[in-house]
Amino acid sequence: MSRLFLSRSEKRGLLLLLFLLLCVSGGLLYVGMTEREGTSVQLSPEDATELEAFAEATKERKRQREAERTAFATPFPFNPNTADSATLINVGLKSWQVKNLLAYRRAGGRWKDAEDFKRLYGLSEEEYQRLRPYIQIPPPVREVYFTEHDRARQDSLYRLRPEKFTELTVLDLNTVDTLTLRKIPGIGVGYSRSIVSYRQRLGGFVSVAQLKDIEGLPERIEEWFSVGENIEVRTISINKSDFKTLVRHPYLSYEQVKVITTHIRKYGPLRSWKDLQLYPEFTPQDFERLTPYFVFE
Repeated sequence: MSRLFLSRSEKRGLLLLLFLLLCVSGGLLYVGMTEREGTSVQLSPEDATELEAFAEATKERKRQREAERTAFATPFPFNPNTADSATLINVGLKSWQVKNLLAYRRAGGRWKDAEDFKRLYGLSEEEYQRLRPYIQIPPPVREVYFTEHDRARQDSLYRLRPEKFTELTVLDLNTVDTLTLRKIPGIGVGYSRSIVSYRQRLGGFVSVAQLKDIEGLPERIEEWFSVGENIEVRTISINKSDFKTLVRHPYLSYEQVKVITTHIRKYGPLRSWKDLQLYPEFTPQDFERLTPYFVFE
């Protein structure tokens, strides 16, 4: 009669055999994984050529988008020593040129005048000539000190504020910079930045009365300014702009932009402000002040 059970020694032998089999299998699996990790993918010449062509096409599309953006950019007055990155992009500088400019400023560099701006690394002669009429770099503010001792110390704590105008001086509201604004009695750093920032958001002033839109400015401040007769403000295509672009304009509210985008989606491009006159979100006064800043292309 054959045995149905294994002896203790046979059991130990069987367990030892199973253990050895597991060790061998694990070793083979590890070696296989290591070899796969160390093996590089070899592309055929055709695949390598196709991959290289795809990468070049991607770079070319990026260059074209950059060229189109700069080609359609509308320059406006700016100071390269103080303008932020958004302003520099909007006047038509390429993103990598803006990086060079900001890096130069962080290192302590400044441009003395418009002619000096030619030194911007990567700026071509054609690009410089296009921007030249809009570069506005004010002369350095003369530093005044209380005493000769303060002058010797060169301590900023003893510097006086910029000298104020002693009599009414009429300034161009669309080109004046923050340093000149601070010479107006009652105008400091905060108000000067508010005026320039609001001018950039608008696209330019068409009337000195628009200063009333800025909260807190001194009374009769508009007497210090004028706007030219042939004003060229930055316009926005209302039919081609997205929601974010429209809502950034200070004369359009969130609800009004919703009406505009919904109307265009349902009925097609707007032909004039008359297409919106039945909406309660708009008034005739709204259309009047929006007219200079939007076009119906």
